[in-house]
Amino acid sequence: MAFRVVKQLFPAPSSSVSGGITFRDPIWAQREFYVGRLSGSGEQIWEFSGSGAESNANAKAAQLSGSDDTDRKYKVIEV
Repeated sequence: MAFRVVKQLFPAPSSSVSGGITFRDPIWAQREFYVGRLSGSGEQIWEFSGSGAESNANAKAAQLSGSDDTDRKYKVIEV
């Protein structure tokens, strides 16, 4: 089995402040779209196979989540 790390297409949650009030995404805007790489971006695709593939992919997803300044979520899928 192989596992791939994917990231949210759009950062979440989106919010803005106006007049001291914080506006956040409505409940229906869940941002549940994930991609391995944006077209033409040149980003690396993180895919793991072999022994320990799932745990290695989960570790990489956690590392990427911690270093993403846009607050995107990362998850692991089986490919």
